[in-house]
Amino acid sequence: MGKWIDLTLPLYDYMPVGNVWAWDVPFQSTPITSDSFNGYELTMITMFSETGTRLMIRAMQDPNAPKVHELPLETLMMKDAVVVELPCQADDELFAADVEEAFANVTLEKGDAIILRTGWGDNENWVKLGDDYARTAPHFSKEAAEKLVEIMKTNESELVGTDIPYWGGGRKYQLPQWASKPAWERNPFPSVEAKRFLANYSLEKAYEDFPSPHILNSADVMYIGAMCNLGEIKQTRVKLSVLPLKVQGARGATCNVVAFEE
Repeated sequence: MGKWIDLTLPLYDYMPVGNVWAWDVPFQSTPITSDSFNGYELTMITMFSETGTRLMIRAMQDPNAPKVHELPLETLMMKDAVVVELPCQADDELFAADVEEAFANVTLEKGDAIILRTGWGDNENWVKLGDDYARTAPHFSKEAAEKLVEIMKTNESELVGTDIPYWGGGRKYQLPQWASKPAWERNPFPSVEAKRFLANYSLEKAYEDFPSPHILNSADVMYIGAMCNLGEIKQTRVKLSVLPLKVQGARGATCNVVAFEE
């Protein structure tokens, strides 16, 4: 008998992942009907396309690349995956040497998906830290992403995931100018304030803030952010399945991620 492990961050009102940056639309649920009065319950849900655990793909930057609904199932379902230990602390910026060290004693098989386990997504850390779960999270530098891509391309790997909520840190512009403010001073999109900030947040600024996603997108690898409960995986090799919300034309999507231990 194998074991299924849910690696998906739960969605709830005002969760910290999807409620920090100027482009975020916080997850919110509002009752439409009630079971006690209407006989059953329906809920209106609002969020943006990459709330919580999310799958990100080349189409985020390339309008001609396959969208979420066009991804072949075999690239996302029951993929052979290897767990790579990459322990991190708050505000750590990862560099190429950190990635090299993490893979030093890892045996990769051709085409493996990769799970980078930092520990940041364990023990409901997102509840304990609130918005600081996202704001103080470890993140990947440009050099770390380049080294990771080099390893993946050599191994013909096309999928990588981590329990770090955001691959980039937003440390130059978004964090000091937006995300570091108290919640009542950063009204979320589509507020006038958020739209004004984004109107001055150019491509150049975005790539300086979040260089690692740009590297991964340009390399045409699929990558997952904000996985959780990776500490529950006891084996070094698992089967990994990713189920993105199948929205027509979406260039990235919130997703469910599960691992299967033989």
